[in-house]
Amino acid sequence: MDMKQKLLLTALLLHLLGAARAQSTNIPLNADAEQTLLRLSLLEGGAFDVHPEIRPWERKQTVEIANRLNNGSKFDRRDARDLLDDSNEFVPDSIQTNAKSLLRYFYRTPGHLFEVNSPHFYLKADPMLHVGLGFDPVSNKRTFLNRRGIEVRGGVDDRVYFYTSVVESQWKAPDYIEQWVNRYQAVPGAGFYKTYDSSIFKVENGYDFNIATAYVGVKASEHIGVQLGHGQNFIGNGYRSLLLSDVGANYFYLRLNTRVWRLHYQNLFMELSPVSQRQVAGNALLPKKYAAIHYLHYNITPRIGVGFFEATVFNRKQQFELQYLNPVILYRTVEGFIGSPDNVLIGADLRVDLANSIRLYGQVLIDEFRFSDVFKPDQKGWWGNKFGLQAGLHYINVLGIDHLDLQLEFNAVRPFTYSHFDSLSSYTHYNQALAHPLWSNLNEGIAILRYQPLQHLRLQMRYIRTSLGENDALDNWGADPLLSYNSRVMEYGNEIGQGTAANIQNISVDVSWEFYRRMYLDVQLLYRDKNSTDDTRDLTTSLFNAGVRINMWRGRTEL
Repeated sequence: MDMKQKLLLTALLLHLLGAARAQSTNIPLNADAEQTLLRLSLLEGGAFDVHPEIRPWERKQTVEIANRLNNGSKFDRRDARDLLDDSNEFVPDSIQTNAKSLLRYFYRTPGHLFEVNSPHFYLKADPMLHVGLGFDPVSNKRTFLNRRGIEVRGGVDDRVYFYTSVVESQWKAPDYIEQWVNRYQAVPGAGFYKTYDSSIFKVENGYDFNIATAYVGVKASEHIGVQLGHGQNFIGNGYRSLLLSDVGANYFYLRLNTRVWRLHYQNLFMELSPVSQRQVAGNALLPKKYAAIHYLHYNITPRIGVGFFEATVFNRKQQFELQYLNPVILYRTVEGFIGSPDNVLIGADLRVDLANSIRLYGQVLIDEFRFSDVFKPDQKGWWGNKFGLQAGLHYINVLGIDHLDLQLEFNAVRPFTYSHFDSLSSYTHYNQALAHPLWSNLNEGIAILRYQPLQHLRLQMRYIRTSLGENDALDNWGADPLLSYNSRVMEYGNEIGQGTAANIQNISVDVSWEFYRRMYLDVQLLYRDKNSTDDTRDLTTSLFNAGVRINMWRGRTEL
């Protein structure tokens, strides 16, 4: 980004800050509150102003959803109470759950170590901790996790809000994660990393890295919000997203949210890296690429919603293409103006809620598509028909059992999806996916059963089966978007699973006991088996993990 562009962006933000009123910070992605919000949004039959496809959720909206709860069990009411306690900056003092005050500002309410609430300023600060040990009897290896940090959020003058969390991590990962890191030179969910050894826990060749999430936001008008920072975003209702997911590293972004009538329109402008730091010599600056995303969601009724997605990724040698800042233009039109060879993707999603307990959802992602080839026998399987499909179901209170929830999902992604002729313009960041974590050339089935038999006990059982095709040592069969699609093996006859075929089964059982507000004892059993037509790629992992979490959400590493 050159100096003129920086000045333009700075002037825009200063103008917005001067004219703004407050919005709110977000619920962290993968927090337990996300499942609670899914349940409450279904129980109350939806609303025109609730768009669960766009995450992370804003705290102010979660308070509104919790306050709407009229139905539900005593557990549902407790869940709503927890949402209010966690976001009590938007809850009147008269209805807050108060705890015994310590030194005036410490643990004034449950779940917050330190907080200040005044008419023109609020601040919450909490420690973050996640420590755990594991053992794999198959490989006879130990795993180890040590994450600690701090989370701070606040607001000033009912105009500006801010959030930051910094987590320092040391991790000895299981073998299948190590294989991924060795191949792509990136730790899933992280950016820069170093190797780590511990004589205390007898850990060698672990990873040491930081994950920082930070943003500042303002409200440009009653219905338009602006946020600038580092973090992630998610679009969709599924466990996966084929449009924009949260499985990779944090990135720098500018986000505009417009909510009016039945519409939620989101613009994202992102600065990404086409490679990892380990692929750049010395202290050289990482190369950059950029992405611009439009997503428009419309609630046809409170129970039916449809969304439209468009994204472009482009590489301009440290310079953002200013024409992509137009928030209401089709990116293909911009390409016509500038004659650029950029990577454009489009998509759509659909949500249908039934009987206050069932949510049907789906997505379609089109990277490139030529309809005529579908009906020509000699041209079927054209490599350029790059698309992905998702279909899923959420079913809460299965068979009338309170807090027994089921999720079923199917994903299919064609070979070469998310790739581009310029490998630097693929739909990736820091050698990690912006959508499905296993890239493309795959079929996947997911079943997740969640149960809360007691107030503070959460159980989750997850089964994921993936059939995929991997690239050979020398041949590009469309499994890796980091490669240019110009290196493809053939023009026609391409199908999902081509190349080196493999099946992956991932089974896990998670048990969490909340012994104090936002403090958990965790136990996990995990079994992962990869069976490949290339026997050298076979790998079986069997893990038992136990640990403690404080104000920390679980990571996602189910590759």
